[in-house]
Amino acid sequence: MKIVKTSILADKENKIFTTKIIEQPYFSTEFHFHEECQLVYVIESEGKRIVGDSIEHFEREELIFLGPNIPHVWHNDQAYFMQNMDKPSAKSISVFFDAEKLMALLIHFGDFKKLEAVIVKAQRGMKFYGKTKTLLRNLIYEITQETGDFSRMILLANILRLLSTTNEYELLSGAGYVNNYQLKDNDRMDKVFKYVFDNFASEMKLETIADLVGMNKQAFCRFFKSRTQKTFIQFVNEVKIGQACKLIANKDMQIGNVALACGFQTISNFNKFFKLMKGVTPNAYRKTF
Repeated sequence: MKIVKTSILADKENKIFTTKIIEQPYFSTEFHFHEECQLVYVIESEGKRIVGDSIEHFEREELIFLGPNIPHVWHNDQAYFMQNMDKPSAKSISVFFDAEKLMALLIHFGDFKKLEAVIVKAQRGMKFYGKTKTLLRNLIYEITQETGDFSRMILLANILRLLSTTNEYELLSGAGYVNNYQLKDNDRMDKVFKYVFDNFASEMKLETIADLVGMNKQAFCRFFKSRTQKTFIQFVNEVKIGQACKLIANKDMQIGNVALACGFQTISNFNKFFKLMKGVTPNAYRKTF
């Protein structure tokens, strides 16, 4: 997936926020970033999600808040691309707002330092859970159904209040993450991401990936780390562990089979990487379900 900079409100000069509903056979957005903040609720779908330097498996009913200019994409599993193209299996609702315009407006009504702080925090990506997720989901549905501008602004204000006061969230990207993507890197990153998502369960040689983008191994390793702030091997293992988390939720699948399905040759190696990334063993993780 190539990295693309977009603008959601570019053709809406006087608008502070807008909403967008997606109902498609699969999510088709490219790996991209934009100036606007985005609150997105995935109604139905599953696959891999990249937010900054975070690579995880996503499922239906997740709710994510993204700050300005953080690269992201929701990429469906292969099964979505082979099904009936008339069936809308990827559904989501998003609320976009321009943080600068919004803060310029709100400054006349008081101190909104908590909102400023949460927008900064959201530049790492925030995933909500618990009562907060339920309340935000309901407000997102309401704001897309409401037609009056004044009523929509009140609903947006309630969303902002919740974002500014809740503790029911986890941050996705690392504390030191910085967006280092350049538009000239589009084609190379697009080829690498797609290849990994399609082949992570197979043996993946560094020479093959480097050849794919016309580089030698050393140059590719430097290039990849400078853009993603992690090594290529780290990236591949995170994709594998993200898939493992999905499979572990299926209690009928043995841990050893999960390891093999995700491309790990030994259970000990799988356990080591899983605990390193998730903080618990695969068996302990399964018990959380």
